[in-house]
Amino acid sequence: MPLKFDTHELTDLMKNFYILTNIRIVLFDENYNEIFSYPENGSPFCTCMRQNPEYDRLCCESDKISFETCKKTGTLTMYKCHAGFIEATSPIVNNGSIIGYIMFGHISDSKDRDLFRTELYSLAKKYNCEEDVTWAIKKIVFKSQKQLVAASKILEACTSYILLKDIIKPNPSEIFSEIDNYITNHLHENITVPSLCKRFNISRTRLYELCRQYVPGGIAAYVKQKRLLKARELLTTTKMSVSEISSATGFTDYNYFIKSFKKHFGASTKDVRRSAAK
Repeated sequence: MPLKFDTHELTDLMKNFYILTNIRIVLFDENYNEIFSYPENGSPFCTCMRQNPEYDRLCCESDKISFETCKKTGTLTMYKCHAGFIEATSPIVNNGSIIGYIMFGHISDSKDRDLFRTELYSLAKKYNCEEDVTWAIKKIVFKSQKQLVAASKILEACTSYILLKDIIKPNPSEIFSEIDNYITNHLHENITVPSLCKRFNISRTRLYELCRQYVPGGIAAYVKQKRLLKARELLTTTKMSVSEISSATGFTDYNYFIKSFKKHFGASTKDVRRSAAK
């Protein structure tokens, strides 16, 4: 789902979070793509290590687990990644649908800092990266468990503030454009409100709001109209039989298709094809 956000306000919020906690904060879209962060550059250690494809794969898997846990629970999740760092992810929920995530990470709560640094060096050695991360290990941020819990609470508060101030929100025109393209390319399938909600991870309420804004007649009527327009196109540009066109445009009842076509265009399928052939 495309997002629209106020860059100035978002930067200010994330910057203040960083000033208060010394923890980098990152915004992801619903498909887990990083789209904004403060500071811009991530942890030096993780940046170096992720140059290794296998290590990067494990990082992506850890992130995906956190996102999917958030999606399932709808609440903030805190966990340890495969490298032993503490990370926290909070979902951004708009009208009952998750439109993105805010995450912080690459933090250690280890009480024995030297031991943790030694473990990281051993990990880097495993991936033949020890020469690249010696300096980066010294930059690891350590926080107590209480500090991490406090930071996670502030992170949750940030998501509420973001929604309250409309700092991040779905971009309706782009969302509907995606829905429209999907319908166009899947007319032969059974397109329903539940299937569209699932496909675009939006609530029924949100889908109906979009329909009221862009297709006043409702989603069912809109899909039917697009099917009939496609049917007319196929009648005039191909040699497909009427029965084949009916099926290709998602009409499971041939007789219903014939009646609907004539009612919509004021001419039968035979008349339209005959006129196109002249």
